[in-house]
Amino acid sequence: MTPPDVAVLPISTGFGLATEPFADTADDAFFFPSDQHLRALEFMGHSLWTKSRLGVVTAEHGCGKSLLIKRLLKELDERVTVASVQREHIGPREFLLEILRQFGFTLADEDKTDRRRLLERFLAHQAGTGRLCLVVVENAQSMHPSVLEELRCLAAVEHDGVRVVKILLLGQPSLNLVLESPRMVELVSGNVSRFSLATFTEDQTAAYVAHRLRAAGAPNPDGLMPYTLLPQIHACSLGVPANINKLCSRAFEHAREEGAGSVTSSALDKAIEDLGWVRRRLRVENAVLEQVAALAPSPSQGKLVITMQGEVEREVSLKSDRLLVGRGEEADVRIDSVFISRYHALIVRDGNRDLLLDLGSTNGLVVNSRRILRRALRHRDLIQVGPARVMYINEQANNVQPDPGETLCFSRPGFPAAAGEEQDATLLAFGRLDPSS
Repeated sequence: MTPPDVAVLPISTGFGLATEPFADTADDAFFFPSDQHLRALEFMGHSLWTKSRLGVVTAEHGCGKSLLIKRLLKELDERVTVASVQREHIGPREFLLEILRQFGFTLADEDKTDRRRLLERFLAHQAGTGRLCLVVVENAQSMHPSVLEELRCLAAVEHDGVRVVKILLLGQPSLNLVLESPRMVELVSGNVSRFSLATFTEDQTAAYVAHRLRAAGAPNPDGLMPYTLLPQIHACSLGVPANINKLCSRAFEHAREEGAGSVTSSALDKAIEDLGWVRRRLRVENAVLEQVAALAPSPSQGKLVITMQGEVEREVSLKSDRLLVGRGEEADVRIDSVFISRYHALIVRDGNRDLLLDLGSTNGLVVNSRRILRRALRHRDLIQVGPARVMYINEQANNVQPDPGETLCFSRPGFPAAAGEEQDATLLAFGRLDPSS
């Protein structure tokens, strides 16, 4: 504990920063536009401006749900009237009072007005004037069941047969269990849109730390936070932005105490101990194993055996991370045929898998007699590309795990049918084939 007469210097002091890099701030410059955060914003906007009456966003504590809702509300105009409730421990009457006050009513705590009836009339009036009402409830997983019951009643209010209020629930993953309880059946009946906000990957953690340091004025983020420390930061923070902020702030404090010009491994270790995250720390032997794995021989390369009119024409080794199949001169595997599109298909290396992707070709791809849009190739897969038959050879791909993104195209108008399919079918189906069906 720091004595009260000792001033605590900001961590920006001594590191050439203009401001605190890991402070809790709503400054736009510090917002990190990760893929999942941008998709969450898009989801919330979609929930607001479509016929959907309820949207649910869940994430672990500290992933930035409150920051996202603030960014969303800041962009709204006078067409939308908003009430946002953040208090977790609140009774049903206080809940309704909080909403009424944010909608512009001046009611005392002891006022005996029927708050639900007053709110229903207000919502109906707003709908009649063409305005949209939005109720945002944060930490919804901790709300008392009676509060959620009031929310259910509000969601049922209609004007001229149309629901008059939009509801956006934000909470931790346990919120899904609350919504699936029998009491909430009516609220979540029908197609309720849900979005799960994921934590950062290791690469995103590194990009997030660099982004915050640049926003604080660091010309060279790597000079202040060496990249060798970032795997440890990701492991101990679990990829949660709020945890990353806490850990990095503590690490900078200890680096300043050491008189270092950047965060050292010892400063990071002390920060991890301060926060009680020692058990999450990457062990040294893990790093050694990763170095050994990096020295191990790479897996054998696959190859394609291309046959035209029953005769083997050529073999192509899969040496690069991508291989373009098509009729154009820029194709790595060029097949000169009117049945082949200029950019017909792409084979890309994804970890230890080779993925075959249809690039929107006119006549499509057939693998083992089934039309596909995407497939993780397996040893001896037979690919039909126009007049060419292409055999994928790679014995190490025998045990490739099923690809959750595999896409089968059963039919589409003007698309030649595969064996056993009806000619007049027009179904486009996505997802990995379930062999048990």
